[in-house]
Amino acid sequence: MKPTVWTFAANAMDIQRSLAQTGASPEPALLCLNRKEAATLLDLPALDEPAAVMQAAASLRSTLRTAVVITGEDSKYADTPQASGWLTRPALHRTRPGTDAVFAEAAAQALARGFVAMEAIVIACMVTQDALSQDAGATPLPARPDFAQRIDNLPHFSLPQPASVSGFAALSTPDMGLYAVVDSAAWVARVVAAGVRTVQLRIKDAEGAEHRDFVRGQIRESIRSATAAGAQLFINDHWQLAIEEGAYGVHLGQEDLHIADLAAIKQAGLRLGISTHAYWEVCRAWALQPSYIACGPIHPTQAKAMPWIPQGNANLAYWCKLLPLPVVGIAGMDVARTQQAAACGADGVALISAITAAPSPEAAILDLQQALQRGRSGPAVDAPPLPRPTLAAA
Repeated sequence: MKPTVWTFAANAMDIQRSLAQTGASPEPALLCLNRKEAATLLDLPALDEPAAVMQAAASLRSTLRTAVVITGEDSKYADTPQASGWLTRPALHRTRPGTDAVFAEAAAQALARGFVAMEAIVIACMVTQDALSQDAGATPLPARPDFAQRIDNLPHFSLPQPASVSGFAALSTPDMGLYAVVDSAAWVARVVAAGVRTVQLRIKDAEGAEHRDFVRGQIRESIRSATAAGAQLFINDHWQLAIEEGAYGVHLGQEDLHIADLAAIKQAGLRLGISTHAYWEVCRAWALQPSYIACGPIHPTQAKAMPWIPQGNANLAYWCKLLPLPVVGIAGMDVARTQQAAACGADGVALISAITAAPSPEAAILDLQQALQRGRSGPAVDAPPLPRPTLAAA
């Protein structure tokens, strides 16, 4: 049985009953309303301002204990257990009668496939975007079979504090190759001397003021080594010091996007890489137009505790086909998986322990580079029409 999606047209009485009696069952997995319907249910004036839409969604989610999406002519606001924010269409097409029904049905089908509410909402956005993009007169046509492989259908997803910045400097070398992730300037010098041309300095648990001078010194030494070798160096998290020291680029996780000064990073001309693990995180990164997007975890990893389902090679191939930016595959990589990632179309393959824990890091780098070349010269991995879910439904 499909997880339940409630709409005003089909479930107005159920919604009103649940609003009047908190905890009434059955509860839907997702509530889909337009602005007028949400205002009617909550006995509010027209939801003309973004803040009013957000407050209405929060009220509905709190009362009904379910994910909520409120649709509008040019944007949608989602409030879900996974994430909340605005979804906007990169290319605006006129909404037609029946669009809300198409959206709700697409969301229901995505939920039935095991996607959590936030991913189901993104997929439904892509379905309706594709349907509306076809000139069909009064009503939207069905989405095309490859709707999810068309980048024009991928919505933008806002940050919790919406940022107007977008479009970061392009990589000097989009073919990133092996992407070594290391924790010291000494390791940066070692891997670039062994032929790695993309490297990340990732110093964790050093956020306090007492660590600032140490981290600055590590960044400065790393820049010196990478610049001499002609390597692309990204600083993980420490974006302020990266700007001050004139680093090549910065890599941020999703949680760091909330606090980093993205405008300052762009103004300084630094390249930006962003980690993603799910559809909505890719949408958030896509809205910012970074220098590259990292997708993971592709395979199980011990480097970081995460709730995500390993994506596997099929998902990596999907992201590589969809995104017109360099894509990095990360997590659990070894020689065989590096070859597979290259066959998926990855522009870069991020590695930690496969290099730093190897008996001979230099020999490991050579083996990995050869695997990368084998993957790129062999048969390509076909991308599926739709990726598989990356987070288990509660």
